[in-house]
Amino acid sequence: MNRTVKIGLIVAAIPVAAIVAGLVWIATLIAADKYKWSWLEVPIRYRLTLSVEVGGVAYTSSTVAQVTYQEMPAWQVINGPGIASLYQGQAGILKLGDGRMICLLLNADNLVPGEHYGVPGLADRLLSIRGSLTGPKQKWSIITASNALTVTGTSDIPIGLLPPMIALDDPADPSSAHLFDPEHPERSLGLGARFLGAQIGVTNDPVSHDIEKVFPWLTDPSLPQRLSKPGDPFLRENQGRPLYKAFFY
Repeated sequence: MNRTVKIGLIVAAIPVAAIVAGLVWIATLIAADKYKWSWLEVPIRYRLTLSVEVGGVAYTSSTVAQVTYQEMPAWQVINGPGIASLYQGQAGILKLGDGRMICLLLNADNLVPGEHYGVPGLADRLLSIRGSLTGPKQKWSIITASNALTVTGTSDIPIGLLPPMIALDDPADPSSAHLFDPEHPERSLGLGARFLGAQIGVTNDPVSHDIEKVFPWLTDPSLPQRLSKPGDPFLRENQGRPLYKAFFY
């Protein structure tokens, strides 16, 4: 085989080798993503507490949610930051003496207009990270898998940061839902009602579950995902934005 032919074969083999190497690299990334090779995962649980006063009686309830903080090794990151905060939990449910209920919707950031935060965003802004002070901060840090084990403390949640809340006049009927305004609780709960506050804190308690036992309609297949129907008070109060089953998880 002459020298020219050998050079030609080598040149032809270069793109083939590059393609094979690329395919191997893609397969490696797919496997790394599927099996989470060298991923750092840190679960942190948070208790969210809600309190109101109706008819001179104070009511308090809480729910526990978990956020699993993930961080990928740099060699696996192609697009995006390579970090994630995965939420698991359910709405906080506060039952009043007359049977009505208030729900703190922890996974409904975009339900109502304005700036509202779910559990990861509240923890970022209010809890202590690596010894920082608790409470609202002008400069706050994002919690990641690298610093999650340093998160501590409990903080009041300012009204401006609260997740959306609803009041159910009849818990068996989601069409009875009203938008709950913590600055004007009397609109939903009657004269003299007071919003006593909400808190978030780190806990080791188990994640809350079984919300379907309180609201069986969440798993009723005959009821669509969109709960709000034309004419429902919630649609009128919330600028036409509907309530969905997913917001309760």
